[in-house]
Amino acid sequence: SVGEYAFYNTGLTSINIPANVTSIGKAALGDCYELTSIIVAKENRVYDSRNDCNAIIETNSNTLVHGCKNTVIPSSVTSIGDYAFASCGLTSINIPSNVTSIGEWAFHNCGLKSINIPSNVTTIGNRAFSMCSDLTSINIPSSVTSIGEDAFWECYSLRSITIPNSVTSIGKAAFLLCNFSSITIPN
Repeated sequence: SVGEYAFYNTGLTSINIPANVTSIGKAALGDCYELTSIIVAKENRVYDSRNDCNAIIETNSNTLVHGCKNTVIPSSVTSIGDYAFASCGLTSINIPSNVTSIGEWAFHNCGLKSINIPSNVTTIGNRAFSMCSDLTSINIPSSVTSIGEDAFWECYSLRSITIPNSVTSIGKAAFLLCNFSSITIPN
C-alpha cells in the first residue's frame, strides 16, 4: 500500500507503481508540481495507467485516482477521484464525456485557465476547483445537480457564471472570493 499523503509536496518527477500495490491513499501524490510521469505495472490487478495516460486509474471503477500535469484522461474514465490533480501544476485538461462526477479537491490549486465540464457530470465535489486563481471561464452543464462547499473558493479570475436550472443545491462558500461581475441563478 501507499499511504495517504505519502509523497505529498515532494520534488518527485516520476513514479512507477508496481504490480503488488493494491491500495493508494488520498493525496498520496498531492502537491507534486514536478511530477510528469506516472506508470502502473501492466500486471497490477487493481490499478492501471491505460493508454500511457500518465495517471493512476482504479481499474474496476474507472476512477482516475491520481494524475499529473502531463495526464491525458482516457475516454473510459467515469469519475475523477478526490485529490486527483490537487496542486499538481496542471494548466489544461480535457475531461472526457463519460465522466459523471468530479471528486472533492480534484483540481484544487491548479493553474487551469478554463475548463469544460462534460454533459454527463452530475456532481461537483467540495473544493473541486478551489484556489484555481487563473480560472477565467467554466461551463457548468445542465446535468449538474449539486455544487459542493467551497467548490470555486478563491477563483479570483472568474468573472461570471451561469448556474443551470438542474442545480438544486449549492454548498456554503461555493463561490467565496470570486470577483463576479455577473451571475445567473435559476428560478
